[in-house]
Amino acid sequence: MTIDKAKLKALAEAATQGERMAEKCAAGIPHVITDEWDLAEVHVTTGANPMADAEFMAAASPATVLALLAEIERLEKFEDWFVRLDQVEQTLSASFKAERDQLKAENEALRKDAKRYRFLRNQHWPVAELAVVCNPKVSVKLGHDCPSGDRLDQQVDGAMIRGASHD
Repeated sequence: MTIDKAKLKALAEAATQGERMAEKCAAGIPHVITDEWDLAEVHVTTGANPMADAEFMAAASPATVLALLAEIERLEKFEDWFVRLDQVEQTLSASFKAERDQLKAENEALRKDAKRYRFLRNQHWPVAELAVVCNPKVSVKLGHDCPSGDRLDQQVDGAMIRGASHD
């Protein structure tokens, strides 16, 4: 059901204001009155409850309708706020997932580097395929391979695969 809130508001604002009550007139017919005069007699078909209809009409005064419309408007603002909050949460969630994935990748790279370091640390130079040499310009003769950077990573990875660790 769609409610034309603007039309309902205009009707409530144009209607006679004031307190209302339902009562039966001298002829026993329920009607709705304000403080000063009758507003309407309630005519109903068979099976309806005329007094309940009159009581409802009295309760649904212009002031009540305006208050209900104001409450609907207030709640719609909250609904808009919750929609925006949900959008922000989804954006943050995607951002956090991307950051989490980046941190996982960085963590994996650090684990790999740590594994390489532990491998090199455990090498014994007299029997190892790879070993760390201090002061290589003095200790290593020309013609020997002293890899560094990515080449060293490749050499360590190859030696690890071949199982060249000698603990």
